[in-house]
This record gives sequence, structure tokens and C-alpha cells, in this order.
Amino acid sequence: MEIALATSLVLVVSIPAMIVEEDWHGHPMIEQASWLWVLPAVLVASAFLFGGALAGLRCPSTGVVHASSAAIAALTVLLLGALYRRLWFVHEGVQHAVVGLWCLGVAGALTLSVIGSLFGRRLGADRY
Repeated sequence: MEIALATSLVLVVSIPAMIVEEDWHGHPMIEQASWLWVLPAVLVASAFLFGGALAGLRCPSTGVVHASSAAIAALTVLLLGALYRRLWFVHEGVQHAVVGLWCLGVAGALTLSVIGSLFGRRLGADRY
């Protein structure tokens, strides 16, 4: 249950943010001249942080494991969605640079989730 709640929190915030980012005026924000892409990036990053915090708060003894599992589940959904969009929706391949960014994103999301779980565990310990 803790994994489902944390995963749901991440996906409820991340999916709309990524949809807007990927189709801003017909192209991804990151490919445009502005720095507007930072806003959805911060939203998604904070979703992983708060999802991890929720997992750590609800189950302090196994918060890191639950946060990591929730992050992996959410990342799987988000990466499959990104892959689907690229291959079947806009009919473009996945460049090596994009795969590199995805790998950095996975590492960052897992790190933020674990950090969030440590904060959540600390908050949970303070409650009791």
C-alpha cells in the first residue's frame, strides 16, 4: 500500500507535467529557446522527493526500500510513456543523447526518492 500511494503521488504530478512539457506549442519545451522546461522538471523532481517522503513517513523502518520501489514503478510508467510517444506517436527514434538524459533522470529520481524517504522517516520518528 505504501508503494502504491507513493507511486500514485509521483504519477499524478508527473504525467500532466510531462504531457505539457512534451507538447508545448507542438514541440518539447526543452527543444525551444526558452527556459520554461525547468518548471515541469522541478515539478517532476519534487514529485519524486515527496513520493519518497510519503513512503518514509508511512513506513519508517522500510522507507528507503518502499521509496525506491515506488520510484522504479513510476519511472517504468513514465519511460514507457516517453518511448511510446517517440516511437508510435511522433514516429521518431531515440537518440543516444536522449537515452543518456533518461539515464541521468533515472539516477536523479531514485536519489530524490531515497532522500525524500529519509526526510519522511525522520518526520515519522518525530511523531511517535
